[in-house]
Amino acid sequence: MTNKCNICGQTTRSLIKTENGSVCLNCYSSHKGKKKHRNEEAQIQSEFFKQVRILFPKLPSKLLFAVPNGGSRNIIEARNMKYQGVVPGVADVILLIPKHGYASLCIEFKTARGKQSDEQKEFQRQAEACGSKYVVVRSVTQAIKIVKKYLV
Repeated sequence: MTNKCNICGQTTRSLIKTENGSVCLNCYSSHKGKKKHRNEEAQIQSEFFKQVRILFPKLPSKLLFAVPNGGSRNIIEARNMKYQGVVPGVADVILLIPKHGYASLCIEFKTARGKQSDEQKEFQRQAEACGSKYVVVRSVTQAIKIVKKYLV
């Protein structure tokens, strides 16, 4: 059975009951002063999706999606996800609409100082080799501008 986190809204099996209701481990950790960079990236990405729905109402709703690769998971859930084909390094968001000679648009959200992992660099290399556009963004504004330019 899966439930939603009261803070980020993500669906997960691993929730912690707090005074704020049930929260996922990632949100719980970020409120304890841990993993702030992941939480900041998650906030940027969440705000991006809020704005996308408003700014691009005709965008097919199933073709722009987040890839649930990040976040904290218990060992059983992490193992199950690996068995189900989840691989490290895949971009945070993928837009599966071919435009301007690209197969798709892959967006990696990073903080101002965030750096790509080796797995993310390898995903970028493979995605670009197969004809996808790959970008690293550091703000909601930057992400929206890239999507707008990509779709025009």
